[in-house]
Amino acid sequence: MMFWLIAILLGLIGSAFILAPLLLGRSRTYRDQRADINLSLYLERINDLKVAGHSEEVAALELEAKKALLSDTAGDQESSLGLGGDRRYSIAAALLVPVFALIVYADFGVGRGAFQDVSFTQAMQESDPSDPAGYRDFIQQVEDRVAQQPDDMDTLFLLARGYVNLGDYEKAAPAYDKLIEYFPGDPGLLSQQAEVLYVLDERKFTSRVSKAVDKALQANPQDTTMLELLGIAAATEGDIPLALSWLNMALQTGVTGVRAELLESAIARLKTQAGITDAGGAEGTQANAAAQMPGRALNVKVTAAASVDLPPGSAVFVYARAVNGPPAPLAVQRVRLDQLPMVIRLDESMAMMPGMGLANFDQVVVIARVSASGQVTPAAGDYEARSSALDLTGEIPPLSLSITEPL
Repeated sequence: MMFWLIAILLGLIGSAFILAPLLLGRSRTYRDQRADINLSLYLERINDLKVAGHSEEVAALELEAKKALLSDTAGDQESSLGLGGDRRYSIAAALLVPVFALIVYADFGVGRGAFQDVSFTQAMQESDPSDPAGYRDFIQQVEDRVAQQPDDMDTLFLLARGYVNLGDYEKAAPAYDKLIEYFPGDPGLLSQQAEVLYVLDERKFTSRVSKAVDKALQANPQDTTMLELLGIAAATEGDIPLALSWLNMALQTGVTGVRAELLESAIARLKTQAGITDAGGAEGTQANAAAQMPGRALNVKVTAAASVDLPPGSAVFVYARAVNGPPAPLAVQRVRLDQLPMVIRLDESMAMMPGMGLANFDQVVVIARVSASGQVTPAAGDYEARSSALDLTGEIPPLSLSITEPL
């Protein structure tokens, strides 16, 4: 309602700019002034003629001056006669200003619904998922808008999230499918799609859920939610060591607050359930879990030189990566700088996704990096050490990496 009041007011102001000169009579004042000037010039010229010339000459010149005066005043009269038409045109133009604006900006006009855009934006700002009835009305508006503009991906994303907020996962799934057709590598969309499919499949790790999670982790190996889903799936299947590995990796993505507390609580419950003690803290947890996980493993002693000029709490990432393969880590652990020196174990249970672990690549390199930003992606200011290429088909002796060199 406020928008319409403002629109009407602006239309009236625009019309006023056109009508004001006519209503104030400025054109008539100008014509009167011009007639006075012409008459004054005529009288002054007649007086000059009377003083300077003979009576016959004066009469002839006076007649000529009268003709000139009549010619000037006739022009003013013609202008005056024409002004009525100008006024009518100006008044018509003033009245057409709001009409023209309506034609341009209304839903049926060339603006293609600018008024509707304003109304829709206002409805979006006022929408509240905690008010189911009101929020459902808003989502109905979004559905109508998507039907009118099916290629508007921003509105389609809003609709997909709206369905999730309403718990309508049946409708959310195809919306995410279409979004991913437009943005196939978007990590956020892939992660949200996997969540929707997981809930839709009654929180079971079905084939399509597994594929969706794999795609999401390929786009973002540090996706906390996907790592949590893998941990939940492993725990549901009774594989406690694997579940602990996934949940520990989720915790090491840098999550904080309540979510970190929930992860720590879940890890503690699983360890109690499996009879795993906390000997040696995080290192003991890794060792206990790894002891139950057969397959390839690497033991890496990591130290940091005094020249590493970063805060004691800085993140240290230790991971194995295929020599000839994808850049994503095959196994990764995260510790703090003040925990070094430390022996870290990398094994097959730490695979970021199925088919992407130590069991799947024979040639690897191990990297230890202190991150200045806290992110696993290398950046200027980090310190790093890396091993030579290792052949996992043979016996691998314990490794030692000393972090000394800045990137």
